Amino acid sequence: MNAKGYEEYLLLKRSVEALVSEHEKLRELAADLKNELSEVKRQLAEKNEEVKELQTRYERAKFSGALLGSGDDAAKARKRVSELVREIDKCIALLDR
Repeated sequence: MNAKGYEEYLLLKRSVEALVSEHEKLRELAADLKNELSEVKRQLAEKNEEVKELQTRYERAKFSGALLGSGDDAAKARKRVSELVREIDKCIALLDR
C-alpha cells in the first residue's frame, strides 16, 4: 500500500470512528428522550384525572350552591331536580305495573 492510500485509509477510519461515536451519543439521547416522554405522558394522565375530579367537585359545589342560593343557577337546579323527580316517579309507576 502506498503512502497516499494509507493516509486515505486512516482518514476513512477516523471518519467511521467519529460516526460510530456520534451514533452512540444519538442512541443515548433518543433513549433519554423516550424516558422523558413516558414521564411527561404519565404526568399528563395524572393531571387529566385531577382536572376531571376538580370539574366534578366544581359541578357538585355549583349545584349545591344553586340549591341554597337564588338566581338563575338556583332556578336551573330546581328545574333539574323536578325533572329527576318526575323521571323517578315514571320509573316507579312502570315498576308497579
